[in-house]
Amino acid sequence: KRDVLARFKHLRAVLDIVDGSDLKQLFENHYSQIYFIFYENFITLENSLKQKGNKSQREELDSILFVFEKILQLLPERIYYRWHFHSIGSILKKLLHTGNSLKIRCEGIRLFLLWLQALQTNSGEEQILIFACLVPGFPPIMSSRGPCTLDNLISPPTAPDAKIFPEEITPLLPAVSGEKIAEDQTCYFLQLLLKYMVIQAASLEWKNKENQDTGFKFLFTLFRKYYLPHLFPSFTKLTNLYKPVLDIPDVRPRPVYIAATRNNENVYSTKIPYMAARVVFIKWLVTFFLEKKYLTAVQNTKNGGEMIPKIIQTVSVVNQDKNTELEASMPYTGEQERSHSNSSTLSDRRLSNSSLCSIEEQHRTVYEMVQRILLSTRGYVNFVNEVFRQAFLLPPSDIAATRKVVKVYRKWILQEKPVFMEEPDKREDGQDAVVALEDESAQTDGPMAAPAHSLLQQQTNYHQQPLL
Repeated sequence: KRDVLARFKHLRAVLDIVDGSDLKQLFENHYSQIYFIFYENFITLENSLKQKGNKSQREELDSILFVFEKILQLLPERIYYRWHFHSIGSILKKLLHTGNSLKIRCEGIRLFLLWLQALQTNSGEEQILIFACLVPGFPPIMSSRGPCTLDNLISPPTAPDAKIFPEEITPLLPAVSGEKIAEDQTCYFLQLLLKYMVIQAASLEWKNKENQDTGFKFLFTLFRKYYLPHLFPSFTKLTNLYKPVLDIPDVRPRPVYIAATRNNENVYSTKIPYMAARVVFIKWLVTFFLEKKYLTAVQNTKNGGEMIPKIIQTVSVVNQDKNTELEASMPYTGEQERSHSNSSTLSDRRLSNSSLCSIEEQHRTVYEMVQRILLSTRGYVNFVNEVFRQAFLLPPSDIAATRKVVKVYRKWILQEKPVFMEEPDKREDGQDAVVALEDESAQTDGPMAAPAHSLLQQQTNYHQQPLL
């Protein structure tokens, strides 16, 4: 007779011993058996959780999800061709269910992004729509099936005369009434999504390492398509360092300010929707271009968890604006318990502004990879500079984000010029360069060259707020 739990324990013991390339080889040789062991234990535990849901079972769920993560990380080639497509999708829906505790939902987002990065262009419409609905607070997504939210994607309504019904998706660990949640869930989940989009990019063990780049590019393209129009309604594709528009823009209408409370302080904010989320994205993007001091995370060896990492952003031109830098260097720590308690510890760790810069030493490589991608083509460079232009349009209550953008430009001008600011190769034929600039397709995928006008001159097109 099969002992489902015993087989799983033996598998975990093997995973603790084998590592590196040997582990990937093990999964590729026994992928079918490994997935079967995982799936059997997951279904068994799911039924048990619905009846009891005690602490030992929540710890067992952690162990099962650890194996699930390894399957997603070590078998991306098979997942790309939709291996166990519906089975994996169903499991992830159960983790993403909005009725779950906050920690389970966050874990679901992390694992879903792993799956989506492995699927890439083989994703179905449903997976794309789920990605577009991961962050609550945005309008429903219009699709061929009508307005979509995360709830009706996970549990779609059935026709009254239907004879075949899909599997009912229910929460694994329902949230309890006293669970702490973030005041602004839109910003909370947006920060989580942006963070996982980056740090998960390098965790997939592709045979072809270039797929790590394409995985991030795929998710970032989806993000720009579904979230960016809400974050930046006035976002324009006319911002072009290679063909700058130097006309003075029209005067913007004066914003209407309202009194608000932020971090237990009374501040003046605007009625512009998603302004806080807009600031979150700008600060996230700035992270890739400021100099960073990486700090090694303190490992919690008792339960396999880890301390939330810290990073101190510095601009080493001169010792200026130290107060602002201290704001970015505030430690953001908290023990990430491995037990899935309904009163999740993750919900206690409110994502502050400094958490946008939370980077462990082990993630240095992937952040450098994303920085390289963001400066790799003219399309990306123009995108980055348009986001920075939007930062100059922020109200005074969010001037801290504008200051960070100024520091990026200061670094680029006075310290380390990025490739798009360097002088063009003198050996390049001048006429060919002009033709390349006029080629519209080159604006997205063309090779990097210095823009036609200086960066400082481009800033004359910005409608800045005072920085002091």
